[in-house]
Amino acid sequence: MSTLTTIEDGLGDSLADLLRTLGRTDDALVAVGVGMEVIGWNRAATRLLGYPPEDAIGRPCHEILCWKNRCGDTVCFEDCPAPSLDDQDDLVETRQVLGRSADGTTLWLSASTIVPVGDLRHQCRLVHLIREVALPPELERLLVERLSAWSPGTAVAPPRRPDPLVVLTAREREVLNLLTEGLDGAAIARELYLSPATVRNHVQHILKKLGVHSRVEAVALALRAR
Repeated sequence: MSTLTTIEDGLGDSLADLLRTLGRTDDALVAVGVGMEVIGWNRAATRLLGYPPEDAIGRPCHEILCWKNRCGDTVCFEDCPAPSLDDQDDLVETRQVLGRSADGTTLWLSASTIVPVGDLRHQCRLVHLIREVALPPELERLLVERLSAWSPGTAVAPPRRPDPLVVLTAREREVLNLLTEGLDGAAIARELYLSPATVRNHVQHILKKLGVHSRVEAVALALRAR
């Protein structure tokens, strides 16, 4: 069986065992070393963020994550405000952020952060467990307002036109409708009795047909079309 979690060479056995255990989850695991470089990366991280482990391990974490808050301010940068090595018993709140996949797709993410204790902190600064979540209703409304004059492929509001969703198949419309209701990929897969991979394929087809680059834009367009 292929390895679920890839870790940087040279890590201590205790830390390596911990990361392999934490990596046995559907959440994306991104472990960060003391120099703020990626030292651990699981299969779910590749599925969510699009980077194979060989492209992620060793890179500065801010280059991979590129997180922003809901106001669009960058919260993931070289001067990371992560807990310092001197801090003790840190508990970091789970937070929601806008991230970006390897192909530039915008993702709304929930990120939990684990701060290792004891000697483990000399090799691992923190561990992120990340999953995609539904877009907050208030952010949906803001996007609809800001995109009210936008249409695929043009920055100018076009003349009145037919339903922009007419290009979608019935199944793709089902998937898009569930996205507008706030369901994530896993929930849509359960609702429609599909595999997560099939849902991801439907989403990619939806984005391509609508001429948008992210689920956020697709949801905004669908809400406008109602």
